[in-house]
Amino acid sequence: MKTVLMIAPYFVPRRRVGSLRPFKFTIHLQKFGYKPVVLTLGNPGDRLTKRESDLLKGIDIIEIDPPFDRTSPAPVSNGDGHKDPTESFSEKLLLWIDKHTPLDTWIYLFRTRYSQIYWHARKVRPDLIWATGDPWSGLWLGEKLAADLSKPFVADFRDPWTLANVNVRKRSYFSSGIDSEFEKKVIHSADKITFTSKKTEKNYSGHYRLHPNKTQTVYNSFDCTIKEHHADPSWKKNKNPDLLNLMFFGRFRWLSPVTPVAEALHILKKESPFVASQILIHSFGEPDPENYSVINKLGLNKNFVFHDPVVPEKMLSVLKSADMLLLSTNEERKEIIPAKLWDYLSVEVPIFSIAPNGEIEEILMRSKSGIQVYPDYKNEIAELLGSFVTAKKNDDSIFSMDADMPDRNIYEASHTTKQLATIFDEIINNA
Repeated sequence: MKTVLMIAPYFVPRRRVGSLRPFKFTIHLQKFGYKPVVLTLGNPGDRLTKRESDLLKGIDIIEIDPPFDRTSPAPVSNGDGHKDPTESFSEKLLLWIDKHTPLDTWIYLFRTRYSQIYWHARKVRPDLIWATGDPWSGLWLGEKLAADLSKPFVADFRDPWTLANVNVRKRSYFSSGIDSEFEKKVIHSADKITFTSKKTEKNYSGHYRLHPNKTQTVYNSFDCTIKEHHADPSWKKNKNPDLLNLMFFGRFRWLSPVTPVAEALHILKKESPFVASQILIHSFGEPDPENYSVINKLGLNKNFVFHDPVVPEKMLSVLKSADMLLLSTNEERKEIIPAKLWDYLSVEVPIFSIAPNGEIEEILMRSKSGIQVYPDYKNEIAELLGSFVTAKKNDDSIFSMDADMPDRNIYEASHTTKQLATIFDEIINNA
C-alpha cells in the first residue's frame, strides 16, 4: 500500500467547511490502495464525535499545535469593508496584520515549525504529497515539502485563490502581489491541480495556459457513512406541518445572503399575503447584522426561524424533516458550488437553488434533485415559492423525489475518492 501525506490545515474536529473535504477523502483512500497520513493544525477546543473517531481508527494524524487560534468568525458583517464600531483595538490590530500578511497568518506557524514538520514528513516516507487550500499556507507547505523530499505533489484548490470574484479576506496591495507569486509557484510546481468546480478549473487553465492533463475537477461529495441515522424527535416540534418548511442548513451571511429569497418573498407577500404567510424558512445560527436587517426591513420576521447549529450525527434527520432545501450564495461568486449542496444530496428532499453558477443547475438536473434560479430573477423566485405552497397543499408530486436516481452516486465520497486515487496512480506511475 502506498502512503500519501495529506496537508490539511483544517481537519475534523475543527468545525469548518474546509475540514470535511480532506476528512472524506481520508476515510476512503485505503480502499483504493493508499494509506493516508494527515498533517493538520491542532484544535483542542473541539472533540471528535464517536462516529468520526471510529472512522479515523488506524489513521495517523500529525497535529501542529498553534500558540493561539483566530479561526472563529471575524466581526466583519458584510463584504464592503465596514466593521463593527465596537470592535476592540486588539481585534483591529489582528485584522490589520491579517490584511498585510501574504497567504494567511498560519504561514508564521508553518515557517517557525518547519523543521519539526519536515522531520515528521520525512519519517512518514510518503510516496506522494497532497495539500489543500484554503488556508493557502497549506499549499505553500505542501509545495515546499514536496520539493525538499523530492516527492510528487498534488495541489487541491478548494476555492479559487487570487482569481476569486469575491475576496473573503481583505488584502493589501502588498499581500495580494505576494499571493499571486506564491500561487504561480504552486501552479507550476504541482504535478496535478484539482479543483472543486469546472468553472474554477476553466478560469485557472485559461489564466495560466495550463495543459489539459495538468488539471482536473474533483467535486466535493456527500457521505452518509459519517452520520448516524438516528432520529431527532425534537424536530417534529420545530416545524409546522401545515406550512411550507423551507430549510437553509446554515447561517445567513454575506457569502450566503438571505436577500434573493427575502426580496422574492416580499414580492409574493404584496401580491398574495396569505400564500406568503404559509412559508417558513428555517436556518441555523443567527444571521449576521446585514442579513438580519434585510429580514426586518422587509417585515418578514414571522417567516424566519433561527435554530441552534446541529451536530453532524443529527444532520440527516433534520434535513429529512424539510419540505424543501434552500441553497443560496453571493451572486458574485459565479465559480463557487456551495458545500451545502453535497449535504443536501444525501437526502431525497427537493433542492431549491438560488445561485449564479450554472454548474449547480447541471448537477441538480443530472441527479433529479431540484431546480435552480439565478439570484436576480426575483419575480420568478416569487412565483416558484407560491407554486411550492400550492404543491404542498395539494400534495403534488413535486415533493416526491424520483426513487431511481442512478446518477446521484457519482457525487458520493467513495466515488470522488476513487477519482483522486486514480490521479495519484497516474502521477506515481509516470514519476
